[in-house]
Amino acid sequence: MNRFFKLTTWVCCFATLAMASPVQAAREIVKTGYARTKESGRLLYIESHFVREAGTAAENRIVLYRCGFGGPAFARKELSYQSQRHTPDFNMVDARSGYAEGVRRTAQGLRAYSQLNATSPRREATVALRPNLVIDAGFDDFVRLNWRELEAGKTVSFPFLVPSQLDTYNFKIRKHREVTIEGSTASVIRLNLSGVLAWFTPFIEVSYRQADQVLMRYEGLTNIRNADGQLLEAVIDFPSNERRMLPQLDLRGPRIEPLASRCPASVASS
Repeated sequence: MNRFFKLTTWVCCFATLAMASPVQAAREIVKTGYARTKESGRLLYIESHFVREAGTAAENRIVLYRCGFGGPAFARKELSYQSQRHTPDFNMVDARSGYAEGVRRTAQGLRAYSQLNATSPRREATVALRPNLVIDAGFDDFVRLNWRELEAGKTVSFPFLVPSQLDTYNFKIRKHREVTIEGSTASVIRLNLSGVLAWFTPFIEVSYRQADQVLMRYEGLTNIRNADGQLLEAVIDFPSNERRMLPQLDLRGPRIEPLASRCPASVASS
């Protein structure tokens, strides 16, 4: 496959944006996201987010991707943060295919890896830490860091690390419009590749509530594949009434929860 046409298979890396609030006091958060088809609203899968020490350098997050209501988890992502919140370490695995990817800090620099399935070799490479580099859900913090510029209508460019390509690519974001979600005004931030490739690759839109910059909706390609290996396109809503603040949160359960190798009744498996 030509490298150009691979672009649509990894532009979705922003799909697993973090669900924390703007940087404030440390807190524990549990949040749920519902991924549905844009056309019919049919449920594809459910995201369960568990966040400890939200908004701090000690933050740790786990996301479980579930096979629908009451279904088992089939994929897991874990992120850990340091002082640069838009460049977290992370790892993700999908037990249905064995797909895995991630980024970690080493003495030699950032180390990205990707594995297509359980039987394919694991590819790794060291990636330079460029200015304003964004990694995975660090995009969420990057948006808040540039909130004033975006609200003023400015375009913000940045490099994004794509583990599947073991490289970084230039993206840009800008405020596209405003919408009302759950009775509140939200800013819709549109994300594209920079340059001429932006005309040929799909864009992603993320909607943040203006009052507190909490992510309310994601629309575009996701990082979840169906049984044929095709990336699912979805609208993911994060209802406010399913966002809970807890005095304490133990991540041991989400970290060791068994992952299912198939989702019999889920679109995500078919």
